[in-house]
Amino acid sequence: MNRTIKNQLKLRASGYSLLEAVISMSIVLAIVFIGSSLRPDARKHQLQTAVNQIYSSLSLARFRAIRQQVPVKVSFHENFCELSEFDSQKSFWVIRSRRFLEGVEITANNEPIFYPQGTVSNLASIKVSNDRGLYLITIAITGRLKISQSD
Repeated sequence: MNRTIKNQLKLRASGYSLLEAVISMSIVLAIVFIGSSLRPDARKHQLQTAVNQIYSSLSLARFRAIRQQVPVKVSFHENFCELSEFDSQKSFWVIRSRRFLEGVEITANNEPIFYPQGTVSNLASIKVSNDRGLYLITIAITGRLKISQSD
């Protein structure tokens, strides 16, 4: 009998009690919940990133048109934003860059063309949206860009 008690004490000393396991699991769960609440909203982040990338592409198109003295067109196809330069010798548009815009829908009323004077072919409105919001990017004939958020 003395031997059985010693074996039970050895087994108990080598493992965790139920109370220790419950406390450990509750600490781990608390850390997981705190960490998940600090994580940024991915859909909202995708929307803001896409708006910033489109704004950057439009600014780059205007800069390239002025700097290189060639017309530069910005096109939107599904989730892509393309910059194309006009090759006057071959009389067609050459795609210079293409960006994938993840998690958003883009609608544009036209494809703005920036000219070497910094002006744009005509007014353009670009809507960028997903389930977390809607942004409107407008381009004035003078080449000025404006971002506005709609509710």
